[in-house]
Amino acid sequence: MGTIIAAAALVLAIVLTNTAFGPHFYVLAAAIALLWTAAFTRPRAALFFSAVFVTGFSALMISPFHAPRAFMNPLRREARGGDEGAQATLGFYDGLAANAVPLEIVMILLIAAAGFLAARRAERGPFQFLFDASAGIGAFAVKAGKVASFLFLPMIVLIVYDVAQRQYLSIDPQFTNTALYETFTSTKLQEMQWHLHAILFLMCFGFAYVKDAHVRIELVRDHMKPRRRVWIELLGCLLFLLPYCFVVFTYGAEFARKSFDIGEVSSALTGLPYRFIIKSFLPIGFLTLALAGLSVALKCVVYLFGPDRLRQKSSYYAGTHHADIPEDVVRDAGK
Repeated sequence: MGTIIAAAALVLAIVLTNTAFGPHFYVLAAAIALLWTAAFTRPRAALFFSAVFVTGFSALMISPFHAPRAFMNPLRREARGGDEGAQATLGFYDGLAANAVPLEIVMILLIAAAGFLAARRAERGPFQFLFDASAGIGAFAVKAGKVASFLFLPMIVLIVYDVAQRQYLSIDPQFTNTALYETFTSTKLQEMQWHLHAILFLMCFGFAYVKDAHVRIELVRDHMKPRRRVWIELLGCLLFLLPYCFVVFTYGAEFARKSFDIGEVSSALTGLPYRFIIKSFLPIGFLTLALAGLSVALKCVVYLFGPDRLRQKSSYYAGTHHADIPEDVVRDAGK
């Protein structure tokens, strides 16, 4: 039951990012209520923490205590016309906006408290709950990356066909008059190639981070003790990775929404339509990366503060996975 409620909270959190009209705080209040309900009913760890994280992420992005102009402007016109109901409603929303900062702090505390409560009530203990959440969220990021990686197959087909078509045009220039060429012009083929390439690497960011495959500058880090490495990883997630993902997600979502609203197409006359599709993968990719960062941060917390039985399982980011440091040196550093 808790898992179903957590899934409903996650859906509402996603709705928050796509609500263009009306006050958002009603949806936010419902999402927080569902999170607290799920916390008392022992949900699946990965789904619950994903819902907690995305709810906080989305709520901060859309400023839920500021009603959109599309909602407020008609209300103001009605209030100026003497409508008492509109005036009361307008005063209520203006009061929310005037106290937005303390309300947002309370909102974040309530969301975080729901996560804390769920961990405390977990049958197998709070740190096992955090470890299970980390493993589940990390597995999602890995699966998303693996699925996206198969896009290299249509990319290869498109590249080969594009090259072959160009070579064939030197033999038969009249091929440009055929329906096949008009459907698959060189411009469309090239744009589709970079669209697929963009989706591939955007969706693989999180996969690469979970597997520690990103480039690192480890001249200092790999000579530190494992516990200090984990502290660096945790602080890097909290202070740099997650805030950066939040900024890109916020502007990327607005970027994609505007593209959809204006029906943006390629700047080339024979290019691809529906430019909002590729732009939508910018916020999606960085949300996946943020979830991967959450997975890593939770695993670091378990390593630093959890029991000994979980320390070995969560020690992946305490190791050295890039530098050619002998294993005996690594073991000695951990003593």
